[in-house]
Amino acid sequence: MKDEEINRINFDNWPLPNEYLVEVGRISALWASLESLLTFLIGKLSGFDDVNNPMPFILVNHSSFPQKLDMLGALCEQLEPQCSNLKGYAEVISKLKSAQTKRNRFMHNGIVFNRETGNMEMAIGSARGKLKTNIEVITIANIRRAVIEIDEAQAALYKLVLGQNVKPVWSRRAKKDC
Repeated sequence: MKDEEINRINFDNWPLPNEYLVEVGRISALWASLESLLTFLIGKLSGFDDVNNPMPFILVNHSSFPQKLDMLGALCEQLEPQCSNLKGYAEVISKLKSAQTKRNRFMHNGIVFNRETGNMEMAIGSARGKLKTNIEVITIANIRRAVIEIDEAQAALYKLVLGQNVKPVWSRRAKKDC
């Protein structure tokens, strides 16, 4: 198909209502930003100061997120005696882990519309050791809570390594007068 033909297809409210798609997409985009920042900062803490040096990217990029958190923790633990700003690294890693849990909830489980109840629902399951299943009603607010947590974790990471007190985007926007 040509681009013009593709652009004429109506994807409105498919596979979910647009307002849900926007928020799930926001999680995805924000998570990609956070993971890129984490990769960059691991390189920085490893002594690679040149942002154009491909070595930290080569070494870290294909690691899983938990592996990246292990790297961050080990680097912070080693550097903390000479870099006092790294003292709160365990708390930041905890925030990053919690944000990952929230992200995974929406990225690894499908959201569907239940015609009988009129609700958006998500089937959640785990088979680690024993089978656990549940169906939860999902709202836009549920998804936005995950967005907020990811944004706050990213701000904490900025402050920890770069010393920049960057307010989460959602909080800066919430306080603007319209």
